[in-house]
Amino acid sequence: MIPGLAVGGICTVCWAKVVRRSRKISRWVAISTTLPLALYMTLSLPHDRTSRLVAVVGVLSWYMLTSLIAKRVALEWMK
Repeated sequence: MIPGLAVGGICTVCWAKVVRRSRKISRWVAISTTLPLALYMTLSLPHDRTSRLVAVVGVLSWYMLTSLIAKRVALEWMK
């Protein structure tokens, strides 16, 4: 027993490990879903500047949102 830690709680060292693992998982999930999206957008959109810019913004947004969602899910699952 650790003084001041509730039953079923996570100590700070263990919490840091869980956060580190969830970041790693979220990075892999985000990369593995973003690459097919980027490939699809590259092959399907016209080759003009505006559509390429929209594709880049969309892919970057997809990566960021997927990473945040996957991190949260991984944290809840490992907690």
